[in-house]
Amino acid sequence: MKRLALAVLVAAAVVAPGGAAAALDAADQPGEGRTAPRAEDYTWAEGRHAVLPPGRAGSSEAQCPPGQVPTGGGYDAFDEGGADLRVRTDAPTGDGWRAVARNTSSTRTIEFWAVVLCAPGTQTRSPRLAPVDR
Repeated sequence: MKRLALAVLVAAAVVAPGGAAAALDAADQPGEGRTAPRAEDYTWAEGRHAVLPPGRAGSSEAQCPPGQVPTGGGYDAFDEGGADLRVRTDAPTGDGWRAVARNTSSTRTIEFWAVVLCAPGTQTRSPRLAPVDR
């Protein structure tokens, strides 16, 4: 059934005046009473700065403000001498971004922290996909 619905949608987009672009433009428009997020609606947040002595590991987590969800993130570091930071975890959480790293230097201290870009929204879980009958 889903294949048929998708085929009908594609066919409708192709025969619509203006082709697929017109159909996609209509689908991309915000619903009545809703507006698309503006650049000022997004938030950039940094986590706690972790100071890692030589050979030590640490973590940092950047949090989105209430009513926002992570859209991307990573980590940043201040290392005077080079790339002596081995990142083990660099991933989203339910409400932010988490990074875990180890300082592989034998002499220098490294400071690092998680960063996250947040957008208005609520966190939802993706539904489990059902097996496809062939």
